[in-house]
Amino acid sequence: MSKTNFVGAQSFPVGMWVPPPAAEVSVERYKEMRDCGFTFVIGFREIEDGEETVLRALDCAEANGLKYLVSDPRVKNLAISELAEMGPLVAPYTAHPAYMGHLFFDEPGADEFERLAALAERYYAHVPDGLAYVNLLPTYAKPPMWGTDTYADYVEQFIRTFKPKVLSYDHYPLLMDKNKPDYFANLWSISEACRRHDVPFWLFIQTLSFNGKYREPNEAELRWQVNLSLAFGAVGIQYFTYWSPDDANNETFGEALIRKDGSRTEQYDRVKRINDELAVVGPVLQSLQPEGILVRGEIPDGVDRVLPSFGPVAALEGDPVVAGCFSADGQPDSLFVVNLSHDDQAESVIVYDQAPSVTVRLEPGAGRLIRLRETN
Repeated sequence: MSKTNFVGAQSFPVGMWVPPPAAEVSVERYKEMRDCGFTFVIGFREIEDGEETVLRALDCAEANGLKYLVSDPRVKNLAISELAEMGPLVAPYTAHPAYMGHLFFDEPGADEFERLAALAERYYAHVPDGLAYVNLLPTYAKPPMWGTDTYADYVEQFIRTFKPKVLSYDHYPLLMDKNKPDYFANLWSISEACRRHDVPFWLFIQTLSFNGKYREPNEAELRWQVNLSLAFGAVGIQYFTYWSPDDANNETFGEALIRKDGSRTEQYDRVKRINDELAVVGPVLQSLQPEGILVRGEIPDGVDRVLPSFGPVAALEGDPVVAGCFSADGQPDSLFVVNLSHDDQAESVIVYDQAPSVTVRLEPGAGRLIRLRETN
């Protein structure tokens, strides 16, 4: 998988859905995002207040060392016959130092892939270093929305047709009284496809309750989502959402990191603590090559292949954990061991071929980086 940190920043990519609304776009608000550990902003509805609001958002991002993805429905909705309009639509923003790219589509069906690929090709002719950003549907969207028979076909068709610089998707696993059973299957499908095609992937983390169906995560559940993503090879984390959204289109939302009145919820501090951890471990894993996973305990549903061993690691023992396996220069380099439970502590034993076993104690949802070359 590519080691490229696409966003052009020196840090691990951390973004969000729903940034501050147009009336709240300010250097201070963007500093608040930076202080929470975010590195880039996905534009939302700022364009509705005019091009000058988007440019102000870019200025605020630059002032805080952040990158910014422009969201403009006119770009998203271009027909293939209107490709000539791409250049004038993106031109006002592309020279800005904080410009990262444009949001091209959120959750497309396969019937959109050819059009989006044509738009991206024209976009890159104008902005070769930009990002034509698309976020894919999850497994639970089901075939009528995918436009294909299987989710694997949906992802494969997108990669082959669109040729993404970065693949992003969302899957919100925390229902009111249980977790979605296909969460690991989605992680597995995306990670395997991206490893096969050498494409980096990002995904979204659920931060709030919504639609009376999804619960508000506690800190362990937030950390569990982030750390499992890293173990499966994600090289970018995005949060759904940062600012608390307005209810719309028969959807209702709880409170995210920032309330609608601009005050912080407890989630802000929780995410800040997690992002502080991510800033340490993320760049290390991002520089390595994901090779698959080891599992102690029952293999999660939808995971079709686990490694029997990895380099000097003969086995895992103890409580249920998943360990992402990472190499460097073709040699086993690291494990990222994650507690499979967001409710209970775990004690796992890493059994080496020719070195003493190591016991790893993990809080609910926690992860630990283990450098294997130190055991040789």
